[in-house]
Amino acid sequence: MIDSQLNGPAMLMNMGRYEEAERRLRQVLLAEPQNADAHILLAHCLLEGQKFDEATSEAETAVGLRPDESRAHYALARVWYSRRYPDRAAKAIEEAIRLDPHDADYHSFRAALLFERSKWQDALAAAEAALAIDPEHVAANNFRAMALVKLGRRAEAGQTIDAALARSPEDAFSHANKGWALLEARKPKEALDHFREALRLDPNFEYARLGIIEALKARNPIYGLFLRYALAMAKLPPKWQFGVLIGAYFGNRFLRNLGRQNPALEPYLMPIFIAYGVFALWTWLARPVFNLLLRLHPLGKHALSQEEKTETNWIGGLLAGALVCGAASFLSKSSGDLFFVLAMMLAGLTMPTFLFFQASPGWPRRILLGACLILALATAGTIVVEVLDDATAAGAIAQIYVWTWIATIWGGQLVASATPRR
Repeated sequence: MIDSQLNGPAMLMNMGRYEEAERRLRQVLLAEPQNADAHILLAHCLLEGQKFDEATSEAETAVGLRPDESRAHYALARVWYSRRYPDRAAKAIEEAIRLDPHDADYHSFRAALLFERSKWQDALAAAEAALAIDPEHVAANNFRAMALVKLGRRAEAGQTIDAALARSPEDAFSHANKGWALLEARKPKEALDHFREALRLDPNFEYARLGIIEALKARNPIYGLFLRYALAMAKLPPKWQFGVLIGAYFGNRFLRNLGRQNPALEPYLMPIFIAYGVFALWTWLARPVFNLLLRLHPLGKHALSQEEKTETNWIGGLLAGALVCGAASFLSKSSGDLFFVLAMMLAGLTMPTFLFFQASPGWPRRILLGACLILALATAGTIVVEVLDDATAAGAIAQIYVWTWIATIWGGQLVASATPRR
């Protein structure tokens, strides 16, 4: 039972007035520094303001004061989750469930953790444990639906989401989930309606904003094919996704070697090589190129974030530069080779640039920014050595560009997928 003096701060938190609630809670703690409930509420409050170090301290203090209080462990679990320490968050929520196995919020939070770690079946079990306690728990219903979609049980997922919407028609999470389920079912127009409704209910809901972008692009049949591939890959655990990409790459290399050893087979293998090359390029550039096209759409240009617009500017500029240099290579009699090399280098820069914008802020972006700068300097250096007519320097620059590009493409995917701690 929470002290009556904490009812006011709790109400302020429910109203989203976290700074005011924080001040009130600190006043309580000045008088009662051992008040575990106040520390718990303050941890949640600080977390909303992204004051991670202070939130951690308050949650750990609450656990120290009341190690048998499940709410303290739940607060600590939320803090570790927000700080991107999934193992610590899992340990804390397990302790909260051990202390109070009849709280649906705890099981639902555990489902969210398991879902994020691509443990679909375990996430489903955790969501259903929450629903056994509270069949109308909105978040648990949504996580159950999301897990069912990943497990390929779309009919059950649709029924779960529809039931959640029937009970809570004003829930943004349920509308966004319905939108993603409709995208899975190749119904982008209907999905768009639910994403719009989710953003009407919660204008800052990133999950719905991303859904609007994908729904708008999915109406193009070419992007629709890519989206089906991306959604299918997303159902696989991360290690399997990487395995598929590695397998495709080495399979292509094997077929190339087979073609070289058996020239008679080469005409039959060539369509496979072309298809693989187009597929590889398209998986890199489909999203940024179609985001660039969204700049012309009346709704799409508002759905894109400022960072996504910046990304499209860079990708679009590099592609435009590559096309101009490519055209110049055909038109110029004296510098055709130089323009062709520049066209290839500028086109090659689009992939590291895409990775840079996919990476989380912090050290992943710093690493990828360094790679992009090396490649950009190598591109500029190519012009300089051409003017100086220095073949040795040109060869060295080409080596730097090629090896940096290869290292960025292979290692950059791992860097871009990393999540820095907070």
